[in-house]
Amino acid sequence: MTNYRLTTPHEAATLIARLFTRDLVCSFDVREEKAFIAGGWLNLGKIELKAEGCSETDLASAVRRGGFEWILPKLETFYNDLCDLITWKNADAKSKAEPKLRKVLTSVAATPVRVGLQSPKFDPQALAAMPFRRSTTVVADTSGTVQGGLDFVARFLHPAARVKVPAIVHMEIINFCHRFLDNRRGARIRSADLLVDHLMSQGGQRVLLRLELHEDTEIERTFLLGDPLRSAFQQDKDPEINDLNLTVAIQSYADRLILETARQHQAQSNHGHKVQLLTSDQGLARMALAEGIMPLFFSAVVPEDLFGKRLTGATLNPFNGGLHEVALTSLVWEFATAFGTVRLTTTDKKDAIVISAIGEGLSWAPYQSHADLLWCDDSNLSARPATSDQIEQRPKSATLKQDGLTTSSVTANKTASSIAVQRFGVGTLFSVVDALAKQGQLSVDAVAQIVSVQSPRTVDEYRRFLISAELIDVEGGVWIATDRLHKLEDALLTQDTAAASSIFAQAPSFALFLKDLGSLSVGQTWKSERFGRAATTYKTLGEVCCLCASIANEGIFPTPTNPSPREFADIALRRFHQLDHGDGLVSTGGWLETLIREDGIHPEIARTLLEIASNEGLLKRSTEGSTTEVRFDEHKLNVLRISSGVPTVETVHLYRGDYLIPGKSSTSLLIESVS
Repeated sequence: MTNYRLTTPHEAATLIARLFTRDLVCSFDVREEKAFIAGGWLNLGKIELKAEGCSETDLASAVRRGGFEWILPKLETFYNDLCDLITWKNADAKSKAEPKLRKVLTSVAATPVRVGLQSPKFDPQALAAMPFRRSTTVVADTSGTVQGGLDFVARFLHPAARVKVPAIVHMEIINFCHRFLDNRRGARIRSADLLVDHLMSQGGQRVLLRLELHEDTEIERTFLLGDPLRSAFQQDKDPEINDLNLTVAIQSYADRLILETARQHQAQSNHGHKVQLLTSDQGLARMALAEGIMPLFFSAVVPEDLFGKRLTGATLNPFNGGLHEVALTSLVWEFATAFGTVRLTTTDKKDAIVISAIGEGLSWAPYQSHADLLWCDDSNLSARPATSDQIEQRPKSATLKQDGLTTSSVTANKTASSIAVQRFGVGTLFSVVDALAKQGQLSVDAVAQIVSVQSPRTVDEYRRFLISAELIDVEGGVWIATDRLHKLEDALLTQDTAAASSIFAQAPSFALFLKDLGSLSVGQTWKSERFGRAATTYKTLGEVCCLCASIANEGIFPTPTNPSPREFADIALRRFHQLDHGDGLVSTGGWLETLIREDGIHPEIARTLLEIASNEGLLKRSTEGSTTEVRFDEHKLNVLRISSGVPTVETVHLYRGDYLIPGKSSTSLLIESVS
């Protein structure tokens, strides 16, 4: 029995890291459930994880940062395994299917190019013009889309490159999708055709969705040749265009439409604006040259480029020499989409994790594409061993432990008065951390541009805090990211506030702040005098790390309590009845602030636990109110959020109602027990 649940790549990275705690080498297998024999898996080689340490945090960092090697099988071995997984009527049927199986091999070889483990082999003239110094429009054909050329342009040539995807390219990929789904649902499945169409359609659609939803790439589409396009959807009896009916596969006509898109844009652009046609089709490239369009040509991907090789997730940027990291989850997600299902298995076969994009009983909705969600089954993954991190509630008298040190040991040789505190914007700090994690290093001028100030003194505040937390090294005026900074970036992106606060605790000033909070009992407020004007900085850091929460006109309260869902259900009901004056409803903001004041529960934790308790049937909750409450707008809180893949600080208003249930103005709350 399987236990599928929707999972993001970041969440899956933690699960994959747990798999590698058992074995640093895992088998990499794929399956197309309709094309392969029942229970058949096609082996794509082995994945070796290259982590700095053996802790789950180190392994998760390696998964997310490309710390792996992919050892592929020989081409002949892979081809024979593929043939063995397909049921053939006779030897003649297998012989006739060889050209289609060759297309399957080619589509598999294109997948790591799309992900970024390999680069397209561009024409020397095209390569000499890279990276583009001036704005250039790149018109992509279908081969450029499915074989990785378009991903390369978006990844390394943006923002100078502006991408234009002709309508006919979308139509060709949609046509692959229709053929794939018709074959999949048919009574008599043609396995070779199904594999080809599955790989081409889903791989191509994922490229277009990735560029549309997840990449900061400008994409244009223009209406072109309306009457002929009409024939793609309905039969046209007009004798003048009957021969152009797109329900008949005329490859040269599709090429003509793509080339006309480039010509039309060239005619409408300013003089001197470059327009190039991205393709691996020699015929289309020759046609473009003959009509004055410069092709951005790369050699078509062939299976020999991939099989029998060893690929690494950490490659080099071809233009600046910087490190380009490809997460293991990116590779897994791409193959899960292309084949339907991916499985990672330890060598002893005792632990496994399965990722699926399509399958019996697995639904799809648009929000899954927006959030890049796939179905994950980790029921065959051994449970994580119990650690001290799983303690439900930290004792009030305890000191925070971080990497074997306590906050008291960090400051053992320093008095509170000798510890320097820094004043900076926490949201801006997260932007600097994100830029350092992605680029590896930043000049002082680049940091000043992110901070949006010219004062060296302000930039120096960020530098001193990052150095004190061992997040950067400074050499010759250049800020260089440390491994600890990359771990912090991972913690922020996964919204693991406990891990983030543990990393920040290396800074003596933040350790002092934690010591102050740890000395307080629930209901007491923090005395911020020793932090002076920097108190707002540490209060914000504490709020986004769920260590404290402020209540307007009262103060800053510690929030050390993290109960189990069952314990929280009892607390939630008790506080609801305490606030209820007989009408059966309480203010959502008042309820949240009571949990802060009386129980030391942070609103972010309360919101999560309320959802879990409701889903598990531990309590019933409902909300009312159609008007946003703005009378108590000073009652606000800083929380950690992710915007366009970058960690940010967002201010939420507890009394407005839309905080507890996003999208609803739920100003009043009703909580009932489950009998």
